[in-house]
Amino acid sequence: MYTLTISVRGLPAARQFIQKVVDKVEEKDASAFAALNAIGGEFEKNFKSEGGEVGGWAQLAERTVSDRESKGVTGEHPILVRYGDLRRVTVESLISARRSGTFTATDPDGKTINVSLKSRDGSMNVVASGHKAINQTGFAATNLPERPFWYVNRDVGNAARSGVIDHLVKEFRSL
Repeated sequence: MYTLTISVRGLPAARQFIQKVVDKVEEKDASAFAALNAIGGEFEKNFKSEGGEVGGWAQLAERTVSDRESKGVTGEHPILVRYGDLRRVTVESLISARRSGTFTATDPDGKTINVSLKSRDGSMNVVASGHKAINQTGFAATNLPERPFWYVNRDVGNAARSGVIDHLVKEFRSL
């Protein structure tokens, strides 16, 4: 529970301040992006712990390790970080997003990752697509294991809630 205490003189000033508070609360898109920014922070923890937030990611196959090393990239770790663009587009874009848009990267092997963010009236639609999005669910036809980098659990929900609350507190302090 949060308590907002204000002191104003006169009914017109009180009405004006209350309207400012209502306007801030009704800025649904700003709150949606604040939640998304906080969720991106949770997903960053998952990348850093190599899937630790979702039970851990399967280790890389020997063939993958050899391929990475042949390209001058570290072998076994970090998992899902060969060139850095998957994490950058799927995590950093969420952490830094302030408005709708699309984030895209193509690695030196020609594989892409795209993240589309669309906010409307406080509803957020976030979609990852491209070849690298397959890591999220795995792909049985090629024996790629599932390595979820986007997920929903209590920590993600709590981060979203905290992001919105922190945003509103900041906005109220600026009134």
